[in-house]
Amino acid sequence: MNNPTQTMDIRRDLVALLPRLRRFALTLAGTAEDADRLVREVCSRAIQKSHHWKGEGRIESWLFSLMRTAWSDEIKKRRKTQPSSTPKAQGVVSATEISTMATSDQILLSLPSGLASVFLLVDVEAFAYGEAAAILGIPEQAFAERLCSARLRLSEIAPEASERRA
Repeated sequence: MNNPTQTMDIRRDLVALLPRLRRFALTLAGTAEDADRLVREVCSRAIQKSHHWKGEGRIESWLFSLMRTAWSDEIKKRRKTQPSSTPKAQGVVSATEISTMATSDQILLSLPSGLASVFLLVDVEAFAYGEAAAILGIPEQAFAERLCSARLRLSEIAPEASERRA
């Protein structure tokens, strides 16, 4: 069924990719606690489903797609158990809060929901538009629009943050 060497390779790759997986999880979940839980879930799923990995393409694409799916499943579960409340909204950050942010991670996470993941996949992780759109499960045109919105939003934030540091 499972080739032990393949499973070992996936585990080795998972360890090497943990920082990148956590960074992506933060853009989806918005909080460190939820992101850590998501990374653990994805690592578990990846090991269990390692027989699905054919060794074609980038393993990061497969893992990031697993993560997006796991996060979508989590959101659906939360909606069923707590129908009156919605998951914590990302991107509801005032200009004052933005100006006091110390790190680029905080600025990235201040982007409205969905924009941080788009920006991260292309401008940080260096995925091609088509590959990143496939990871997020959205059409390439919608992906390009979101990326443009993310870059415009960051260009608005950047002067405020750099003035504070100067």
